Amino acid sequence: MKLNITGRHIEITKAFNQYVRKRFKKWSNFLGPQASVHVILSVEGYRHQVEVIAKDGPYLANGKQVTKDMYQSVDLLAEKIGHQLMRQHERLTTVKGQRPRDRSLPPLAKTKDTPGRPLRIEMEPLGGKPMTAEEAALQLQGLRSDFLVFEDIETGQLAVIQKDRAGGFKLITKD
Repeated sequence: MKLNITGRHIEITKAFNQYVRKRFKKWSNFLGPQASVHVILSVEGYRHQVEVIAKDGPYLANGKQVTKDMYQSVDLLAEKIGHQLMRQHERLTTVKGQRPRDRSLPPLAKTKDTPGRPLRIEMEPLGGKPMTAEEAALQLQGLRSDFLVFEDIETGQLAVIQKDRAGGFKLITKD
């Protein structure tokens, strides 16, 4: 995490620099090594203001805190930014209406080729009626999927029709 500290109308001491780095180092579990965090400290009379802008991939957090004590401003803002990053992390890892999903795949079976990695197999029933390639193409247009497996009425075999990048269709059969 690249942490830049800027002082406006304030000299940043070595001890205060270490304090700020310690408080914002807690974010490193959300932000990667390429993250850019900019902390701006300013003093205007009795107002001690701290601003933070943190960017890393899908994460973006910013905030401002003003109090009579600079250390208190840093503490409150570090907590506020931490909550923002936690909420963003939950949104990125949660499917709407469900519990947060685990990024690792559940262990279903292990093979000899991949002793430590689980093998995940999802099965869906084929269902549906036999159809021609033209009917399959029409049905695929209404689906979000990029392909459709169907039983060809003419040959009685399974066939796959796939959407092409150019907007056309590609028919895959076993010959």
